[in-house]
Order: sequence, then C-alpha cells, then structure tokens
Amino acid sequence: MADSAPGPAERIAALEAELARLRTSEMMYRAATELSGRLVWAADANGAVTIMRPPYQALTGTGEAQAHGDGWLDVVHPDERAAVRARWYESVRSGEPYEVEFRARRADGSYRLMRSRAVPLRDAANRITGWAGTTQDIEDQRSADAARRDAEERLRESEELHRYTLELSRQLVFTAAPDGRIFSISPGFWELTALEPGSRPREGIFPEDAPEVMERWRHCVETGEPYDAEFRMRRPHGEPRFVRVRAAARRGDDGRVLRWYGTIEDVDAQHQAAARLRDSEEMHRITLELMRQIIWTTEADGSSIRLSARYRELTGMADDEDAQFSIHPDDRETTVAAWTEAVRTGGPYATECRLRMADGSYRAFRVRALPRRDETGRIVRWYGVSEDVQDRKEAELARRDVEERYRLAAMATNDAVWDHDLRADMIDWADNAAAILGSGDGPLGRTSSAWWKDRIHPEDRAAVLESLEDTIAGGGRRWSATYRFQRDDGAYADIFDRGFIIRDGEGRAVRAVGAMADLTERHRAEAELGRMQAELVHVARLSAMGTMASTLAHELNQPLTALGNFISGAKRIVKRNGIDDPDLGEALDAAEAGALRAAQIVRRLRELVSRGAVSVNDEHLPRLIEDGAVLAFLDEEAHGVRHRLELDPGAIWVRADRVQIQQVLINLVRNAIEAMDGADDKEVVVATRPVGREMVEVMVADRGSGLGEASLDELFSQFMTTKKGGMGIGLPISRTIVEAHGGKIWGENRPDGGAIFRFTLPRGRARRGKAQPSP
Repeated sequence: MADSAPGPAERIAALEAELARLRTSEMMYRAATELSGRLVWAADANGAVTIMRPPYQALTGTGEAQAHGDGWLDVVHPDERAAVRARWYESVRSGEPYEVEFRARRADGSYRLMRSRAVPLRDAANRITGWAGTTQDIEDQRSADAARRDAEERLRESEELHRYTLELSRQLVFTAAPDGRIFSISPGFWELTALEPGSRPREGIFPEDAPEVMERWRHCVETGEPYDAEFRMRRPHGEPRFVRVRAAARRGDDGRVLRWYGTIEDVDAQHQAAARLRDSEEMHRITLELMRQIIWTTEADGSSIRLSARYRELTGMADDEDAQFSIHPDDRETTVAAWTEAVRTGGPYATECRLRMADGSYRAFRVRALPRRDETGRIVRWYGVSEDVQDRKEAELARRDVEERYRLAAMATNDAVWDHDLRADMIDWADNAAAILGSGDGPLGRTSSAWWKDRIHPEDRAAVLESLEDTIAGGGRRWSATYRFQRDDGAYADIFDRGFIIRDGEGRAVRAVGAMADLTERHRAEAELGRMQAELVHVARLSAMGTMASTLAHELNQPLTALGNFISGAKRIVKRNGIDDPDLGEALDAAEAGALRAAQIVRRLRELVSRGAVSVNDEHLPRLIEDGAVLAFLDEEAHGVRHRLELDPGAIWVRADRVQIQQVLINLVRNAIEAMDGADDKEVVVATRPVGREMVEVMVADRGSGLGEASLDELFSQFMTTKKGGMGIGLPISRTIVEAHGGKIWGENRPDGGAIFRFTLPRGRARRGKAQPSP
C-alpha cells in the first residue's frame, strides 16, 4: 500500500524549517557582507536602484531609501559624478558588466576611493530583468598596494645603490665559513693581486704583514668578534698596496656563527694622502721655525692668548708677562685697537707692528688672525700668526732705492730703457720712455714687441730686425743698431739702440735689456755746425771775391772810361771830317753804349759786393728779359744755337734792379750756350711763370751735358766751376744778386737731358700811366 501524502501539519513544519533555513542563510549573508565591508545593491532593467543593503546609511550618512533610483549618485564626488553616471547607463544600454572606481562621500564628509561592480540578471529568454551589484571601499587596499610598490621600489633602489656603491668604492666582497675558510670572493680580488682564481687568498698578503694578519683573523674566528684591519696586499709586480679588510659574523637563533661576511677596500690613496699630510705638516712646522713665525690662539672673546714657544724664544718674555708689552710703545695703541675691532666684528685681523726682541732691538712683524666658527656660525676660537717681515721690509726699501736710482740714472742719460721678454715677446719700458720716444702723455708700461717693430722706419725695419735675430741666433751677447723711429706726431727720430742678451743655463736667449738714445738733436746740431762751417767758408770766399771784384772794378773802370772817351773822340772826328757812313755811325753808337753799360755793370757789382745794396724798382719782366736776350744771344748764329722765349702773361711785373737781373740772365744764358758745345740739338729756353701770390720764377734751360756728378749746392760756391777755363765766380755772383732781391736760385738736371737753372723774384706793380716801361 502506497505511502499516504503528508498532512497539513507536516507541510507546515517543512515550510517553517525551510523558512528558518532561509533566515539563517540571510543572516549569514548579511554578516558576511558586513564583514567584507561591501555594499550590496540591486537595480531594475532600466538601471534604477531598487535595493540598497546595509551598511549604506552607516557609511554614507544617507538613508538607504534615498539611494533608490539615481539617488546613489549624490554621494559620488562632484568632479566624477557625470563620468560615473555615463559609465553606468552605458552598461545598462549594452548589457556589459559594469565596473568603475570613484570617490564617495563618507558620513564624516571625507571622500574615499570606491570600486563598484554589477552584472545583469537574465530570464530563460536571456532578457535582462535586473542588475545585481556591489560597492567596496578600496582606499586602504590602494594605499597598501602603493605602499607595497613603494617598498619594492625602495628595496630595488637599495640593492642598486649597494651594488653601485660597491662598484664605485671598488670594494671587494667575500664570505667565509664559521671556521674562517673563505669560500667566495669578488673577481676583482684576483685582478688586485694577480693570483690565479681559486688560489688561497692569504697568498696575496704582503709577506711581512701576513703573520700578524692571519693571527688577528684566527682570533676573531674563535671569539666571533668583528674583524677590522689594514695591511698591504702584494700587487702583480710585487709592489705593496694598502687595503682595509672588515668582516662580521651572522649568527643563528642559538648564537652560533653561521657565516662570515666581509669587504676588502683599497685604501692606498688614503695612506699616501696621510703620508703627504704628515710630510706637509712637518714641512709646515720646519718652515714656520725657519721663518721665525709665532703661532697663537685665543678664546672667542679674544682673551686667554696662548703663544708658541717661538714667542718666548724671540722676545725673552716670561710666561706671566702681558704679551702686549712686547709691542713697541708707538704701535701698541693702534695694534690693540685693531684687535679689539676684529673681535667685535668677527672679521679678519691684519696689522703690522714692531716687537721687542730679547736683545732689546725691535723688528717688524705682520700679525694676522682668523676666527674658527661652528656650524651655526658662532666664533669658537681665534687662530693667528705673527710673521717677522723685518728683512722683507728692508729688502723692499733697498729695492725701491735701487729702482729710484735706476729711474734717476735713466732720466739723467735721457735714454729710453727697455726690458724685452723674448719668450713672451713683450717689452717693459722705463717711465721716461714715452717722453723720450714722443709717444703719448703717460708711461708706456708693457707693450708687445710688435708696437716697437711697427714704428721702425720701413726702410730700416728689415735690417734692424735681421741684425737682432742674427745676434740672438749666433750666441752673441751685445747688439746695437741705428735707425729711424716714428713718433706719435708722424716725425721720425734718429735712434741709437743697444742691448745686452741674457741667456739661460742652456744658452737660450730669454731676455734682452737695453736703452734707446735719441740722436735727433745731436744730428741736427751736427748738421747746423756743418752748415755754419760752410757759411764761414762761403763768407771767406765771398770776402775774397769781393776784394777781387772791387780790385777788378777799380782796374776796369779806367780802361772803360778811356774806351768811352776814345769812342766819343772817334765820333767827333767822323763828324768833323764829314764822313757820312750810317753803318759806321751806328757801330760807334753801339760801342759807346756798350762801354757805358759795362761801366754801369762794374759799378753796380762793386756796390753789391761791398755794401750788398741793390736799386730795386718795379720792372716789366718781359721787356727786361727781351733786352737782356739781345746781348746774351748776340753770337748765337756763330755757335749754331737757337733760343725760345716762353713768357707767361701772369708774370709781368717784378721788383728788381734791372741791370743786375739782366746780368744774372746773361750769365745763365752764356753758361747754357757753352754747356751745349758739341751737342746736336742746341736750344736755350727762357721761360717765366708765377709762383704763388708773391713770387715770379725765371727759368733758363739747355740741352747740354747736364750738371754731372757735382753737388747742386756746390754749384754756387765761390771758385767752383764745371767749365774748362772757368773762374767759378759767375754763379756765386748771380746767387748773391738774386738773394739780395729776396729770391732764390738753384739748378737741376733736365729729365730729357741738359740742365735747368731757376731763380725767383718778388712780384711788382705796374707803373702808372705806362703800359710798358721805356726801352
């Protein structure tokens, strides 16, 4: 018989049991949710929140009912709210799972990072019927993750730092067993010692240090004490190198040594530095003793001075005597005042004073001090030194005295003293060099040698520099040269330069010292002396010529007078005898005029050489030249000579003695005719032209043999002649006449052959009422 169906009471009991199980399951779910810290929520198919489980209100301070719909967005941070809403409804639209992180407001008003997730709920037809989601506070988790990553990064950096530190410090690492046997060591150890890998490390220890090193290591292994020692390792070629080895034991929980870890550090540079420091300190100490320096210190306020034993030794002061009484009475007040001021301001202290020595004498000392400060800048002590500078001051005074005597000597000799640094190619000039060389207002100081070279006259530069280079290259000691040196005004001074070459121990020229003497004034004086001597000779010759001319004038005056009388008598005889011959009459008239003219020339010449007097009038130059040319070229046909007059219309009137200037012109023309004897082309040109506003120039040019090698200045010397049979008085007389008129006369060779003589005369004014003078 079949089982009977459960009765109502059984079904009710089963339902109550199931209900109790569900309640228990819900309670466990709630507890698990609260323990996990997550918020559980649900939403409909359109995304509106329908269920928000506890502890939403406790966390956000907002009721669970207020989270329904879109109310839960109110607790999202305002800066992120729009993005979170858009992300949620995008999942609702697409049906894709929802996951987003945002900041949510807590009940206390703070914001914490949340992660919200949701998945769609579907029916049998796969249609979304709702959403189930959770929201979890991940602020602590994120912080923990960040802390973990930061710790990992710090650990990695620490490992990197340790590795790089070992590499940069060139430290070698080793490990050893509890009994001290080394079983691993950095590869650099084998490079340091040149041992074969796998060799016993103790073989790299310098033999003299090995016993003590190994004994110390055994002691540490037995006692477990840290090991720290410095000793020498043997380098590949046997030379020692200092290392510092340190090791510490790692122990187990029971205190037993499990392993030794150690480092080997190259400290040879520190040992060498320490040795150099010791040497330096020793040298400093000895130097201070040799320099007679006194070392002293004081407290921060300048009190409790402590002086080195050198102070007592030098001054003879007792330990209980006040040190300031060793200062000279005249220096004591200023020295103490300067020290007081330095202590007050904390600035450096420096002064000079005289200290009394043990024998009662005083010596000059330079006193200096500086404060030592702590890390806050507060003065904790003063350190000072007193240095004996007596010998230096005396040497400085002696040097200044020598320099002053050197300067005065240089000024007395009027020489520009120089010092040429041949290696730097720079020249130091004495203070008076600028004035002597005519360069600027102030001292030259130090210049490059190019400044000196550029001022040497271009025609002299190559020879001067070559002679200096030859002296240096040839091993010579002394050099001298005469050349022209340009001043600032562009003029050149005549310089006599001489120097002494200084060479080093290998014979190389390193310096040259010397002096430049300005000989310009001496040469000018010598030229002036020569000129005065020439003028004395000129005066002597002129005096002799004047005496001869006066004698000749006196002697010629009587025959010329007789000649004039005879001609006058001949004219009367012709007229009395009725001789009517025009040619004869014209010849007698010309002879009479010539005699009178010759007498006039002799008389004027005598007046010129005796009194230097000329009778100057405004004369018409073209007519004067034409009249003189008649006499000068009287016999030009006989000599085969032709002449040409080129008279400038701008040169008409001159101030001149007509007779004397015609005599000069005739003399120059006669000389020109005689100079062309034997020439193919015999032409004499007489020309005039104006020279400036005050003078007129007369030129006589020929096509003869020229003036030859004779000095042009000597042409006008008395008794100097280039003609065979000449007396040498024509040109000197012409010069005297022209200079008496205020003009000049000179000669020169003609470029195309021949000679040219020129003389100048002052301009004159036209005579009123006459276009031309009478013949």
